[in-house]
Parts: sequence; structure tokens; C-alpha cells
Amino acid sequence: MRPIGLIAIVIGAALFAYLAWRRTTSTMYYRSANSSIRPPHVRPEDYEEWVMARRKRWRLVKTVAAAVLGAIVGGLLFAMIDSGLSRH
Repeated sequence: MRPIGLIAIVIGAALFAYLAWRRTTSTMYYRSANSSIRPPHVRPEDYEEWVMARRKRWRLVKTVAAAVLGAIVGGLLFAMIDSGLSRH
């Protein structure tokens, strides 16, 4: 693969990861309707820590998934553009 193709993949991955990160962090600290429902034997502080840890893990998973998707999209776009340019 040519270096320009790798650059397109990296740019796509970075853009998608950035957008996913911004989207998942914008609502991360808001309480959802279900976050006030906790098991009776768990202290509110412990439950809050558990909820925040779970949200952080999901934020990371979504960001990585978006980066992979961005790399795929960037690679496909570059392949389509490159194949069109090589015909001329």
C-alpha cells in the first residue's frame, strides 16, 4: 500500500474516533432515568462509581469501534478514488 493510502486510513480513523469521543463524552456525566434505580444493598456512592466506570468503558469501546470503522471507510474511499485516477 502506498503511503498516501495509509494517510487516508489514519485520517479517517482519527476523524471517526474524534467524533465518537465527542458524542459519547457530551452526555457521559448526565444521569439517566435508570441510574437512580440501584440495588438496595449497594451504597449510593458505590453505585455511582460503578455507573461511571461502566460509562467510561463503553466510551472507550465506542471510540475504538468508530476508529476501526473510520479506517475502513478511509481505506475504501481511497481505493475508489485511486482506482478512478489510475484509469486515466
